[in-house]
Amino acid sequence: MTYIRRAVLASIVVAVTVFGVTACSPAPSDDSWVLSPIRYDNRANGDPGPREMIDTPYTMTLIGDTAGGFWGISLGSYLHIDEAGTAVSRFNLADDDPHGSVAAVTPTTLVMASGVPGLSNSGSILLIDTESMSWEEVHRDSRQLGDIATTGGTAYFVAFDWAEETFTVDTVALEPGAEPVTLSPVFTRTWPVALDVDPSGSIYLATENERIVLAADGRIESRHPVASATPAVSVNQAGDVAWSGQDSPSPTGPTHVAGGSDEARTIIDRHIDCVSDDPRLKPVSVGGRPTLEHPDRLTLMIAEDTITLPFLCAAAGFTWINDRELVVSVGNETGAPLVRVTPPALPQEPEPSR
Repeated sequence: MTYIRRAVLASIVVAVTVFGVTACSPAPSDDSWVLSPIRYDNRANGDPGPREMIDTPYTMTLIGDTAGGFWGISLGSYLHIDEAGTAVSRFNLADDDPHGSVAAVTPTTLVMASGVPGLSNSGSILLIDTESMSWEEVHRDSRQLGDIATTGGTAYFVAFDWAEETFTVDTVALEPGAEPVTLSPVFTRTWPVALDVDPSGSIYLATENERIVLAADGRIESRHPVASATPAVSVNQAGDVAWSGQDSPSPTGPTHVAGGSDEARTIIDRHIDCVSDDPRLKPVSVGGRPTLEHPDRLTLMIAEDTITLPFLCAAAGFTWINDRELVVSVGNETGAPLVRVTPPALPQEPEPSR
């Protein structure tokens, strides 16, 4: 559920409070949002050289790996961090390899919607075995394809009709020879369109103008106008949703981040109050509309509650990694921490008296 961009991959940890950076912070309070670093070995697969532990990468788009870890992708560079926070794979695609949006089928199998105009495989749905580095085409489409997601052995993807200036959400079984089925209504074209799907088959779409939720049969369940500089959406196995957009921040408890280099903490600090000379934190014009009021923020819809985080604004990428935690990439091309976000613990229900 991400579009690929090239950069050197890495990750980072930080120590902050809502009011600024602290070099050595005490244990988090019970109401703290804990921001934890992922420091990893940046060597490419097969590199026998010494370990290259890093904590200040470039920006990445992120997807969950289905098993508590995640993939970080930056153009043709791929990084796989497992549930324990260990880098288990890092490789670079060649320029003539397929490029496009990807989602995880298993921790080591990805599905790609190759939608880069001009490439010979533009319009292909491909399965990628990241262990053998082999490709298998599932479907070839005449349309340009956008974002992709998967659940239950089925891929969901955005297909653009540039002649008609429309797009739809289609599905296709992840097996050779499968034919796609258009599931959604026809929407007026916009770009980009971010997509994710939950285990029930409900579909979540984010554009620069609105958020759309479709039922499993493709019916529109909701449409809400929300502007976004960088539309993105991620849904976890419990059906909780994270969106990026121009929502007003909610009151939250403090943030607590432990560890990290001075550079990493400085980057995170800029994304706490969202005021900086960092170009990513400056308001931008989207779709010809007036300049947006502030950088995109993350809005979490968890069960019946909705909260817009006042920190970690202007995320380059984010993904749920389990039913409670996300990983967020913030920063710019000179340095962008990966931050594991753990919300405050839920209060325990009292045991019934006997």
